[in-house]
Amino acid sequence: MESPSLLLFDLDGTLVDTAPEMHRALNILLREQGMNSVEYNEVRPFVSHGVMGVFSVVFNDEPKINGDRYNRYLSLYEQILGSDAALFDGMNMVIKQLEEKNHLWGVVTNKSHRFAKPLLEKLGIIDKAICLITRDDVEFAKPHPQPILEALKRVKPKERQNCYYIGDSSKDIESAKSAGIKSIACSYGYRMEDDHPEKWGADFCIDKPIEILNVI
Repeated sequence: MESPSLLLFDLDGTLVDTAPEMHRALNILLREQGMNSVEYNEVRPFVSHGVMGVFSVVFNDEPKINGDRYNRYLSLYEQILGSDAALFDGMNMVIKQLEEKNHLWGVVTNKSHRFAKPLLEKLGIIDKAICLITRDDVEFAKPHPQPILEALKRVKPKERQNCYYIGDSSKDIESAKSAGIKSIACSYGYRMEDDHPEKWGADFCIDKPIEILNVI
């Protein structure tokens, strides 16, 4: 009997559409600072790069991590966390089908535990995930393989050949390849104009979540 597969998801831009909330928090911050709001489509491509990526849309200087502006943004984001975020279309069906086939799935993200766990709780899927690896669980973030290797260490899958990591950025694919598992690039996530998932060297490339079921 074939061993069940393990599918590890990137969070932002792959499993969950968090861009609306990150955009909303940014505009609240901008209004507080007397600046003009920005359009959603300007911010969306930068969400996979975290707060610093979002900040690069509007701030010419380089905001310091843990600086006043940075921490204020995180506070605003935390206040609205889960209010506008949602699983990508078709992802509920994917999760349902994975579970019906006894496959396992988890989340490996560069997002901190402070935001990742409450978000998954509000979406009602935290108890379905076999693991959640956040930035706080490892020394090195993706594209380093450590986050994925930590997930494998915790889950202990029987066969590495049945393990997959899916993400919407080149660093996700690099992390998966370095960790020695199969990689899936998704084109529906947060991409810059010069991002071409088909050129990232992934084992598979999909355009919508439901196509995951053709791979696993």
